[in-house]
Amino acid sequence: MSRQCGRAFSALIRSTRVLTVPVLIVLLTVVIGCEKEPKWKQRTYVQHNSGSAVGEVRLPEALWRQLIDPERPLKNYLGKNTEATKLSPEEKEKENTSAVVKSIVETDLKPLAVYLIEQSHGVLGGRNHKIQFGPGGGEIDLRDFVQEERGAFRVVFEFAPELDPKVAKRVWYLSNAKKRRLGADSVGAGCAAYMDISSLVNKSLTEEGLLVAIGDGRHVSALAGTFFFSTKNGTRTEVSRVTVYDSSKRALHCRGQLDQPTKQDD
Repeated sequence: MSRQCGRAFSALIRSTRVLTVPVLIVLLTVVIGCEKEPKWKQRTYVQHNSGSAVGEVRLPEALWRQLIDPERPLKNYLGKNTEATKLSPEEKEKENTSAVVKSIVETDLKPLAVYLIEQSHGVLGGRNHKIQFGPGGGEIDLRDFVQEERGAFRVVFEFAPELDPKVAKRVWYLSNAKKRRLGADSVGAGCAAYMDISSLVNKSLTEEGLLVAIGDGRHVSALAGTFFFSTKNGTRTEVSRVTVYDSSKRALHCRGQLDQPTKQDD
């Protein structure tokens, strides 16, 4: 139970005999709300503040269309425009317009926070970490955080927490991890494969985060790549991203440009 929850609970116990019914209802509501708070929010973190994204991530047009808008060319949040999206014959007839949709989606850059939480003691140096990025996101080098060759840690991606939980938030993963075999297991999504992981990431926010194993570089094979986040806010699309890599395990990453990305199922 967090400190705030503990204080509310203590106040409720001390005041049960003297408070009026309305006040008791308020305190009970606070305590019930605290009990529903996920465990990762109750932990202590070392804060790391990082600037906004400065590198360019090569993103397939099909992924942009899935991520933000399936019918229109998109304004790249790194400052460049994608090529105009050509319509299929069926879309041409439906739109009764030219072969190119001329409108551009308006996007806003959003901050992003990533939490790294120890599952096995010592794997992150005995501490939990919160990496806070400015608008547009940024990059994480796992070499700066992972201190052991065995064990596990958890990851939480926090994007637009101020929005109503009912508002849809989409998350896509563009892999930069080679697909390989470790015994009977297959790890790594493969070079340039991408997939919608919205349900997985959003569910982890209500629990303890995503569990990531470290042994044999499994954490690199699981996380290497770029995670894209987007949500609609009125007529605008809010976006961010974080690119994850490990500079000490370059052999596990894909080499060269990410050509001809391949969509995979969630």
